[in-house]
Amino acid sequence: MSDPFSTIAYAVAAGSIGFALALALTKPGQRNDHVFFFCLLLIALLAHVLGQLLIISDVYRLAPHLVGADLPIKMALGPAVFFYTRALISPEKPGFGGLDWASLLGPALVILVSLPFAGLSAEEKLALVDPATRNPVHFKIALFTCTASLFLFLAFTAFYLIAALRLQMRHRQRMMEQFANIERQSLDWLRAILFVFAGAWVFFAVKQALWLSGVSIPAFNIALAFTESLAIAAFAYLGLQQPELNFEQPPKASSQTRHPILTDERMSRTAAKLTSALNTNGLYADNDLSLRKLSDITGVTKNHISETLSQHLGVNFFDFVNSHRAAEAKRLLTETDLNILEIGLEVGFNSRSTFNAAFKKHVGSPPSNYRENAGNTHRHDAA
Repeated sequence: MSDPFSTIAYAVAAGSIGFALALALTKPGQRNDHVFFFCLLLIALLAHVLGQLLIISDVYRLAPHLVGADLPIKMALGPAVFFYTRALISPEKPGFGGLDWASLLGPALVILVSLPFAGLSAEEKLALVDPATRNPVHFKIALFTCTASLFLFLAFTAFYLIAALRLQMRHRQRMMEQFANIERQSLDWLRAILFVFAGAWVFFAVKQALWLSGVSIPAFNIALAFTESLAIAAFAYLGLQQPELNFEQPPKASSQTRHPILTDERMSRTAAKLTSALNTNGLYADNDLSLRKLSDITGVTKNHISETLSQHLGVNFFDFVNSHRAAEAKRLLTETDLNILEIGLEVGFNSRSTFNAAFKKHVGSPPSNYRENAGNTHRHDAA
């Protein structure tokens, strides 16, 4: 029986993917590898969505030979996520070789396990729907194909999702070593979407397992369809909005962690110079402040700044600057009537959410709570 609500959700998802593909292919000023892997990921998602539409809308009765045709393409989801993430965080177009060819293993294995089912005729496949007409041998073939494909999809996709998340986390750490604001650089939106996809695909596996056991929960199926549809629309929109990242040559700090090139006295003087530059010149309020810019202003090399921050102060550039922003924000919260967003922008943050997160990290409470507690303390002292 068809499911109209899930059909609508997946139809909307298919439409949003098609629209995103058209925009991605016509958007100017993009790197070719970014466009290629973004479109590859969208196509793999489209295969998944169309495969679901084929079943839940009962269209498979008109085209039973298409059942399972989406499986090899859907196996490209994990690799496409990984290669798209790698392309975004690479200053130059990365090559394809070595272990990258292992990404073809998943689709090849699915094709292999699907061959017995693909060999069934259209009539034999349709007969499997009704227990009264199904052939026991053919049904075992269908069960094997579904179970093996599901296992391969989960294992293969999980491997590449984890690899993509690790890439994003390492990239985020590198950005924190070079920039004071990283919202447009960190790809945090991609990490959030990947977690949503991971959760949705786990529930998809549960749905398939229930279906194999003869159980179907309509509310569960509808919730999954709408979750996937919203996640796909969010990915398409945010992917199209993602600007080209600003890459700067990172300081060579790998060996400095083990063998500092600066003495403690030199690092202490450097730390004082950096602090003076942030506070005296108000550099912390520059929302485009970067390691390179601070190096140019202070005359201290990027390597020396990085070593001083990591070895002497025990922080990265991002936290060093934001600790000074938080300190100034504390003063403004207690001495002015500016609202929270105005204060965040005043001290150099780009949004209220990043201000709240940084302030809580360095002060221990959100700005609103700090202002409230400071006001209560002032009234208590006055009394």
